[in-house]
Amino acid sequence: MSASGDGGAQAPRRVDLWSLREDVHVEAGDGGVILRGRWGDTTVPAPGRAVLEALRRMGFGPVSLENIAYGEGERRELDRLLDGIQPMVIRSFAVDPEQPLISIVPLAQQARFAPAALPAGTPIRLSRFAVLRTDGEGYFLESPLSLHRVDLHHADAVRLIGALGRAVRPEEAAAALPYPDDLVLDLLGHLAGTGMVVTAEAGDRPRAAVFAEDTVPALAAWTPLDLMFHTRSTLGRHDNDFGATYPMGDRWDVEPAVKRAPDLPGIALPRPRWAELVAADPPLTVAVEAGEPATRFADAPLTGGEIGQLLYRAARVRTLVPPPEGDSSAAETSDRPYLNLGGCYEFEFYLAVGNCTGIPRGVYHYDPLGHRLERVNPDPEAVAELLEGGRLAANLADVPPVLIAVTARFRRLSRKYSGLSYALVLKNVGALLHTLHLVGTAMGLAACWAEIIDIDVSARVLGLDWRVESGVGGFMVGRPVDGAPPARPAGQEANDADWGDLARAGLAQGPARKPFMSG
Repeated sequence: MSASGDGGAQAPRRVDLWSLREDVHVEAGDGGVILRGRWGDTTVPAPGRAVLEALRRMGFGPVSLENIAYGEGERRELDRLLDGIQPMVIRSFAVDPEQPLISIVPLAQQARFAPAALPAGTPIRLSRFAVLRTDGEGYFLESPLSLHRVDLHHADAVRLIGALGRAVRPEEAAAALPYPDDLVLDLLGHLAGTGMVVTAEAGDRPRAAVFAEDTVPALAAWTPLDLMFHTRSTLGRHDNDFGATYPMGDRWDVEPAVKRAPDLPGIALPRPRWAELVAADPPLTVAVEAGEPATRFADAPLTGGEIGQLLYRAARVRTLVPPPEGDSSAAETSDRPYLNLGGCYEFEFYLAVGNCTGIPRGVYHYDPLGHRLERVNPDPEAVAELLEGGRLAANLADVPPVLIAVTARFRRLSRKYSGLSYALVLKNVGALLHTLHLVGTAMGLAACWAEIIDIDVSARVLGLDWRVESGVGGFMVGRPVDGAPPARPAGQEANDADWGDLARAGLAQGPARKPFMSG
């Protein structure tokens, strides 16, 4: 809105406030001061008195630098310093020195900020990548495209964000706040300087506005959630805690390495014999080259021995490892055949068995320590629902004989890691599915995986709280269809394309496989 006099009251004006990030410490050094921050130290040799006073005040919170007495050249010295230490400095925009509207917090060593000029009449909006959320103390904006976070300290700042949900002209957005238009336009320029507000690159009418973030190929393919997840589960574009920080301390009980199942009816699975396995297994290269996702399965049952061998070779617990004595942050761990980044082995295996001799139809949990199946749901509808879900996820013509649903117990990782625990789950499930596929191929079985998981269905059928343990992968296994190996994909062949044909032919003509089962 436009400024209007009210009994001669002075119109609000912009106040620039400055502070140091909370993790920046100012220390006296030989002939100067040292600024110590999370991205390194900066030495300020022989600073002037006014510079020292400014740094001292900025360590206590947002302050104006206008009421410091500067000697000749000292303000220029301070401005040069502030420009050089931008990753350490928080900029706040206020109309009241005691109450900032927003604060602009740098999140990375390469963060640089300057307010943006908004062309008059050109539509603007909140970036579609910007996320407004609360930490319980207040609102803030963040974006995977920005190296800054914007803290919203006042309801007026939140009100302005609410006016930017669709394209509007800056002058129209300014009407949302009870301040002079030029002040609000200045505030919008600060938001645009962080990338939270974007300016149309074409179209002078809001309804016809075109924004670069919607059309640039590098961004058009990203959803906001995917790009945020990518930037927050890697380093470089945020200042969140990251790595093995044990964020919950002792507030959570440590989940056991092996899930303690209730006393359920169980089926002991046969165990393969090492000597017979290594004598009959194909070479690794054959298993790698021959492995292709199955598109259909033969109408023939698997055996309990084959299921036992697959799980024993890929998923059993080889060793339980107790935590180091006296280390309260450590947890019991285990050693298993498949690769697991972090070594937490967060996965559980549930089998929907539809057509398998030796294992009645049903839904089972695999005990990797006892190498047994525990029945968790005898309802025939539950088996059918899981198998049909697997069929749809893999685009199969018929339901698979057996589906292995993989779930993750998230606290196995999240109690240890900040920032990357779920990213590790996704990496680990890929390694696990590859291990299962290699073993299944070596056994002469047909297998494929589910690219889509319905976490509500799996939670309901398996009796799980999806927030604690949820589906993250699926693997289907059965017998291959008799006949010729699948045709090589059509296209430009390169780099020994025939190896896959040779490997599949070798598997098809290989020696008859023994059951490899111990008594």
